[in-house]
Amino acid sequence: MIWKCDDKGVFILYEGEKLLFRGYALAHHKDGRILDTREAEFEGAEETPDGLTLKYTHEGLVLTETLWTKDGGAYAKCALSSADGAEVKTARLVPLIANGNEPDSIPLWSSLFAKMLLVPYDNDQWNRYEAVPLRVGRKSYDLTVLMDEDTREGLLFGFLDFTDWKNVFIGSHTATRYLNCVSGIADEGTHDVCPHGTLIGKSVESSRLVVLYGSDWRGLLEKYGVLVAADQPPMRWTEGVPFGFNSFAGLARRMSNEIFEYTAKFMREELLPKDFQNRGAVYTNLDGGWQRLPEDERFRIKDEMHAAGQKAGLYDGPFVYRPWPGTGMSFETEIPGFPGHTYGEIMLRDEFGRLLPPVDGLYAIDVTHPLWYEWTRQKFENYKKWGYDYLKIDFLSHGAMEGVHYDKTVRTGRQAVTKAYRFIRELAEGMGYPFFISTSIAPLFPCGYGHARRFCCDTFGTNEYVEYCLNAQTYGWWENHTLYEYNDADHLVLLKSFNVDRDTTLGEAKARFLSGVISGGVMLLSDDFSRPEARERALTLAGNPEVNRIARSEKAFRPVDSNGTSAAHAYTAVIDGKQYLAVFSWRTAPETVTVDAARAGIPAGTYRELYTGERFDLTEGLTWKTEGCDALILEYTGA
Repeated sequence: MIWKCDDKGVFILYEGEKLLFRGYALAHHKDGRILDTREAEFEGAEETPDGLTLKYTHEGLVLTETLWTKDGGAYAKCALSSADGAEVKTARLVPLIANGNEPDSIPLWSSLFAKMLLVPYDNDQWNRYEAVPLRVGRKSYDLTVLMDEDTREGLLFGFLDFTDWKNVFIGSHTATRYLNCVSGIADEGTHDVCPHGTLIGKSVESSRLVVLYGSDWRGLLEKYGVLVAADQPPMRWTEGVPFGFNSFAGLARRMSNEIFEYTAKFMREELLPKDFQNRGAVYTNLDGGWQRLPEDERFRIKDEMHAAGQKAGLYDGPFVYRPWPGTGMSFETEIPGFPGHTYGEIMLRDEFGRLLPPVDGLYAIDVTHPLWYEWTRQKFENYKKWGYDYLKIDFLSHGAMEGVHYDKTVRTGRQAVTKAYRFIRELAEGMGYPFFISTSIAPLFPCGYGHARRFCCDTFGTNEYVEYCLNAQTYGWWENHTLYEYNDADHLVLLKSFNVDRDTTLGEAKARFLSGVISGGVMLLSDDFSRPEARERALTLAGNPEVNRIARSEKAFRPVDSNGTSAAHAYTAVIDGKQYLAVFSWRTAPETVTVDAARAGIPAGTYRELYTGERFDLTEGLTWKTEGCDALILEYTGA
């Protein structure tokens, strides 16, 4: 890739052909001045060993645009300063506005069939990935790809810095085919009602931006993940994929000592011998409401679990507070362990001192407040004293909301949540024994502060949830071992979720379980195992050693194709030298699913289904007829 510019400071990116044209940048000063490099005075370009440094001036402002290339990627960032050396204040910098509307542009810019991948800011409220035509106003947070779903050609734009700015890509007018690459967004997609915070300094830089181009959008996403991990490695875990149980999806808040005890016993005595385990261990985790269980019984059962080699987990929402009606909980309630101090003291507020409106019924805590730090430290001291091994932390997007923070050095929501994340990571790493942090509802970025992240919202057991989970797999498989050690496909319901009025079919249960297997990450069941049907389902589907070996491999399966706003039907992986193909249907009516072997990149020949032993001839590919939601997991056995 090569950056070039003309005598007016307009820049162009080449890789054999032009990838983008008439590129320019913008900077918004807090006092209302805007520096648009198309209208500013171009002071000239300086060639560097790997690119260009361009300088523009306008109304006393200076914008420096830095463009460079490295290892097959093109990079850009901009910095705003003042001609007189005074401090500048900005809440929005735009290092690149990419234009593809030229006669000799690559087809991704001009084709009405090309898609723009919309990446959600977080996984709350059943957000999903969408591959849709580039249109005015469409937004993708921190990352996007222009793609041709037929040829797989792709042009990726991704930010690489997440400690200061919330970043976004905004589609522009259909005819002009612009893409705005923006550092500084606070909107409904980020759950914000306050504007993005203002950064101040002698010079304020945007986030770095990378542009990647190639013949396969899947490879571009994988390369982007490696680039992010080079700067912010995932929080490492050496104990293997957690296998076990979490109470929420199957039981919600219907938890008792008896349920906790017989669930742990079932996991230990029946499922573990069927090889649903990793390194001889299974987890039994309590979700929300665990505090209502009597402490002595709660920890007696945990001690029994530890004595049998099991692990135990808990739940917390460290960035939120909910004043439950009828419970006496209010903003005047004292914070546990801090007499005289109330929740109202640590809530995040706007510039007028008003509470931010709740999101999901929960109010945001100011995670820069000293009381929050001491309270969180106290919690982790308790987890260590109690001897728990796993913590699911939820509703983390609240910690990144814009507002007026106690710590005045914190200017933006991303700065606030990064500081809080680092503190939690330090506490977890300081426990003195392996302590797993699972981030649940959470922004995709900043990453590296939990061992796992749930890549979808609450995902239960019916066919529509199978499709929803697979949507995240289709567009987010690459996050495994790059942004996070593990993707988390959420709790695997094999019979009945607490909020669904029917039992799932066996096909739904198989598809839901395999959606977890191919994620490469956390494997937690969630059912009411007092029901014999739930135990039977778990033993049938989670008691297959060959399938569990795949789940333990930590390998995320790659989608064969994208599928617009839905999910791919087929996914592939090579594990220990063996080729695997996973195929899904999520319809309630009969459906025929086809997979072309050449398109999937798998060897033609015979494949064995690991549950039934049935043999499939994939000389040309697979044609699979289903009667409803179902799945196959196939292993190549030879030509």
